[in-house]
Amino acid sequence: MTIDTLRQVPLFESLDNEAAAKLCDLLETLDCKADTFLFHAGEPGNAMYLIERGKVRICVQAIDGHEVTLTEMGRGDFFGELALLDGQRRSADARVAEDARLAVLSRDHFLSFMRSNPNVALEML
Repeated sequence: MTIDTLRQVPLFESLDNEAAAKLCDLLETLDCKADTFLFHAGEPGNAMYLIERGKVRICVQAIDGHEVTLTEMGRGDFFGELALLDGQRRSADARVAEDARLAVLSRDHFLSFMRSNPNVALEML
């Protein structure tokens, strides 16, 4: 994950090079096969995801039980960023639609970064 790619996320666009590099170091790479669920609706929000390659679908279950795709995302897209801020339960499922490589930022890593960089935290808000 490059600093420029990280800055495509509105939450991180104001980071200077040093802060962005520190945050990039906290990202973990996750390779996933198609049809892998990253999370399900109702689970705690504990990370955000940036798509480096492949595709991910955000879906919900309809009342009749069939899956409804809300959106399909690809390279350069991101999702789950609200989990970094509020840790609330997921409102939808995320399923890999095409073999993917994701950069994952856990909420714990993000909060630790914010505590150790309070000036950066203020800039981000």
